Amino acid sequence: MAAKYSLLPSEVMSRATTLDLQFHLNAEVIRDREHRRSRGESIADTYSQSEVEGMYNKFKGRNNDVQS
Repeated sequence: MAAKYSLLPSEVMSRATTLDLQFHLNAEVIRDREHRRSRGESIADTYSQSEVEGMYNKFKGRNNDVQS
């Protein structure tokens, strides 16, 4: 982020909010995945479908593993 905006890392850390850093990190992950996919590399090594569903359910406060 510091290189992209021509700032020293300490300037980024003092001026950026947590949301700024989160958006930047997510954008970097997406950019990396697109670059790997364009080179024909596998991008399936990040999360499985069940892991994503588990994270979503945890976020939403639901747990499908528990029968009520």
